[in-house]
Amino acid sequence: MHAFDKIEHGHMLLSAKFVSQDKVEIIFSDDGNGIPATILRRVFEPFFTTKLGKGGSGLGMHLAHTVVTQLFGGKIEIESLPSEGTSIRMLLPLIAPQ
Repeated sequence: MHAFDKIEHGHMLLSAKFVSQDKVEIIFSDDGNGIPATILRRVFEPFFTTKLGKGGSGLGMHLAHTVVTQLFGGKIEIESLPSEGTSIRMLLPLIAPQ
């Protein structure tokens, strides 16, 4: 909905690798529109959306952050530049905390 708005074709890449005996790194990236810095710093805030009234609730990235950090005990980071795409990196333990 965001990455390829007004773009006819785009690419997405999902990769995973072990970074230690007990952690895995998962990276999702695209070559879409990218995210301006003013928006990027707010993407994990609940109810923050640039698509209000157009199908966006502002909960997607907030929920992703909550699941990765609180449920799985991991870390999530996002990097992006306008017109250059976005990369989301998750570092997750192989065994989630109880």
